[in-house]
Amino acid sequence: MVERTVFYSGGGFEVSESMLKTPRKTYALGQVEYVSVSRPLLLFAGLPAAGVIGFALTFRRYLLAEEIGMLVGCAIAALAASLVFGTLRVHSLALRDDEVAMNFGTIRRLRAVRLAVEKAMAYRDHGKQDA
Repeated sequence: MVERTVFYSGGGFEVSESMLKTPRKTYALGQVEYVSVSRPLLLFAGLPAAGVIGFALTFRRYLLAEEIGMLVGCAIAALAASLVFGTLRVHSLALRDDEVAMNFGTIRRLRAVRLAVEKAMAYRDHGKQDA
């Protein structure tokens, strides 16, 4: 049995020298062009949260302290959640246009997976000395 180098393993993700396994699919790294990590929820949570905070500040003389606290607290919680979670997109020529190659998770884990994929690609392309 051939032993393979594993660059990352955890949270349903595993990156080896030739494969990227996600909770949903497995990709051959030879066909993957690149992977990217983004925070798409920040746009959807950021603008409404800023609006809610602006509303609370504008109408603070008409609102009770508890109402202001609840509005601002919920807006901050939504912003915090959008900063913690993100998506990992796998870009590959082998994927068809209608296929979505996206995985959700914490930004910290997804960045670690992306770094492991970069190391695996360098390992595959240049051998063990650059990994």
